Amino acid sequence: MTLEIEALDPIGARLHGLELGAGLDDAGFEQLHAALLEHGVLVVPGQPLAMPEQVALGRRFGELEGYEFTLASPNRNVIVITNVGPDGKVMPRDSTAMRAIEINERWHTDSSFREVPASVSIFAAQRVPEVGGDTFYASLRKGWLSLPEEKQAELHGLRAVHDYAEAYRRTGGEIPGMEVQDLTGVTHPIVRVHPETGERALYLSSHTSGVEGMDAEAGRALLDGLLAWCTREPAVYRHRWAVDDVLLWDNRCMLHRAEGFDETHPRRMHHVRVAGTGPVQPG
Repeated sequence: MTLEIEALDPIGARLHGLELGAGLDDAGFEQLHAALLEHGVLVVPGQPLAMPEQVALGRRFGELEGYEFTLASPNRNVIVITNVGPDGKVMPRDSTAMRAIEINERWHTDSSFREVPASVSIFAAQRVPEVGGDTFYASLRKGWLSLPEEKQAELHGLRAVHDYAEAYRRTGGEIPGMEVQDLTGVTHPIVRVHPETGERALYLSSHTSGVEGMDAEAGRALLDGLLAWCTREPAVYRHRWAVDDVLLWDNRCMLHRAEGFDETHPRRMHHVRVAGTGPVQPG
């Protein structure tokens, strides 16, 4: 089949005619990679990826992140995001694991709390609720380009503190198998250069707790204002999940957040993250 790329509104693209499993040849992968760099987020429906296939796809982009606190996963390169416990029953909303998952309902870019954050994320839908559980996407690249020049100049050289532990403390959640206090904050430039395209983008999320060298109130106000600017409703793509949907997104220029859903409905998603390179600010 010939690859068809359907542009989505206002960002992203839906791909048709591509099989992401073992049948994906080198030419197909190059098309996938190029489309991801261009559109930021890709929707590929009808992809019943087994966990090893999803891991293999991720490794074609680069080295994968590994996790010691992964829920219900036999593979340390896969995060299983689910509200179904080991006993097969839906976990209550106030359970430790569910409180931790709530953090995903805030705008963020994956692994920004690491010195070397994730580049690409691959998300595969195994079970989806009847209502809710959508994922929203916004472009940090478009957010940057739409800023007035004087605002762009104001941001030059600024670095934000990405503090995942603080984000978890706000939800009252814990990371299974990891002490939250072990996650110390790191700083990254607020404006970064994409290592593959050379384009500039903002780099921030709800996990950022302040701006290096600024008092707490002013730094928080700056970050909140930029986040609100990037996530204005006309600039956001909302994805309604179906079983076997696979979405890929570029964390170097995209934000995303989850929508809450009825916790009595089972949901299971498999998440693979490709390790990136440390964010570099413009020269």
